[in-house]
Amino acid sequence: MNIPALQYIELPTGRLAYRVGGEGPPLLLIHGWGGSSRHWLAAFVTLTEGHTVYAIDMPGYGESPPGANGSGLRGLSLAVLAFIDTLNCGSVSLCGHSLGGAVALMVAASRPNQVERVALVSFGIARSDEEETRYRDLGTQMGTAAAFWAPWLALSRPWLALSRPWRQLAWSTPPLPTLLAGPMLHHLPDAPLLALGIADLAAMDALSSIEGAASTGDPLLTQAIRRTTMPTLVLGGREDPIFPPSSATALAAALADSHVVIINECGHVPMVEQPAVCYATLGEFFG
Repeated sequence: MNIPALQYIELPTGRLAYRVGGEGPPLLLIHGWGGSSRHWLAAFVTLTEGHTVYAIDMPGYGESPPGANGSGLRGLSLAVLAFIDTLNCGSVSLCGHSLGGAVALMVAASRPNQVERVALVSFGIARSDEEETRYRDLGTQMGTAAAFWAPWLALSRPWLALSRPWRQLAWSTPPLPTLLAGPMLHHLPDAPLLALGIADLAAMDALSSIEGAASTGDPLLTQAIRRTTMPTLVLGGREDPIFPPSSATALAAALADSHVVIINECGHVPMVEQPAVCYATLGEFFG
């Protein structure tokens, strides 16, 4: 598999790492919490025939340092918008996984005349008022924790950077990858691919991880869903423990122009659990 090497671009929001391949209209892939552009490696084999595919490392994830605007929904979406503008992408399609789906919705809502299509992979919303209240309360608690720990975690970044290779090695040593990924996945991928995912999780900036988790129940997302009017695909896994099919269906019902595809025998990461079905569905939607 010929995977594009990482490139770097200086944005008003900070330095951003990304991969690019293919030719055609731009398609931007946005990974989820704890991930990186490596979650989309198979896209450079399956989606590049008709698109220029960009896969980014969001600020604070992978090889991108934390951004100037933080790693909450607003900060992450500002970084994606700056990336699109700096590269002069023009009209663009978006595909986001989990937290990346929330970011894709934020970007789509702010640029309805520029974003043509949106795919939301393993993402959903609350299925009842009670569940929405729980999400909002959890987000508030995480936001408070992020604000409290921010000064200390910012000061600790140089030391955490030094320990990063050791953390990645330790977390990628069996049986830890299986123990960490097992609850989220229905099918565990081959050991090397599983180790890559866990290494990305270990590399995540600590403050960015809390800020990203605090986006749960963010009112900005509810507003973005109401303003997203372009064709939207909601793609989920039948056995996803984080955003189950009913959550994906609730999201699709809240969107103006959407349809749902649920992949059987699949957990939270369809790109690595059921890549053939996942990328065939994405290719048909964007094609």
